[in-house]
Amino acid sequence: MIKNILVVLDGEEHTGKALDHALYLGHTTGATLTGMHVVNPYLKQFHNEIYAQGRREYLQHVEILLQDQANRVMERFKEEASARGISFEVKTRRGEPLEEILRECKDNRYELVVVGGKPLRGLDRLKSGNLPHKLEQRLLTPLLIVK
Repeated sequence: MIKNILVVLDGEEHTGKALDHALYLGHTTGATLTGMHVVNPYLKQFHNEIYAQGRREYLQHVEILLQDQANRVMERFKEEASARGISFEVKTRRGEPLEEILRECKDNRYELVVVGGKPLRGLDRLKSGNLPHKLEQRLLTPLLIVK
């Protein structure tokens, strides 16, 4: 029986579809949903090269944007889960998304992880980080990829 589901959220359209599936599963099984957003500070790593003169302001601006995105994503999750009467938790982590998701699954017991996946073809598969594929290779917890 499914009691705990981790839903990986990033605000993208394909993630919205994954959230819809997770909400359905949470409602029908009575499982607790944990919505997790990973703030990825990747954008901040090039600040010395690109914005040498205003790097402090640039870093503050990027940090505000990343936090605003996390807040919007988590608010939508909370509203959707509350509206359906689903038990939920929210978590925000900072770091590389793959490693943070794996760490979360190691630290907690989930029966299912739900993640959105973009349909990728050709060279897009090589250019994309393809998080769902990497999770599929490394995650021991059952994984639902919603495209």
